[in-house]
Amino acid sequence: MAPMIERRRTPRVELTADESLRLELRHRVQLLDISQTGALVGCDAPVPVGTRGQLRAGIAAHTFIAEVDVKRHHPKAPVRTQFGIGTAFGSMDERNRKFLDEFLQRTRD
Repeated sequence: MAPMIERRRTPRVELTADESLRLELRHRVQLLDISQTGALVGCDAPVPVGTRGQLRAGIAAHTFIAEVDVKRHHPKAPVRTQFGIGTAFGSMDERNRKFLDEFLQRTRD
């Protein structure tokens, strides 16, 4: 077998097992329902349980932002090709918490 010709312009360095990398992926989701503790979203791609991310949604002329944890897969999705994903809210700033509380209260009335 002929030796491989090196085509890299810069050398690679191997990392030890204790080095880590965070790869941020974006998925377009459809917000299906929301509560004070989490949201159900529809997504074109399956997202593994345990995945953490950030939910950004336009709700009532407000950009709502919260950290979420994927807790379960759910059969409810508006389109057959979507995956239903149940999430729980993690950290959320006070402004978004207050907006969510007010929005949920208005929709209950």
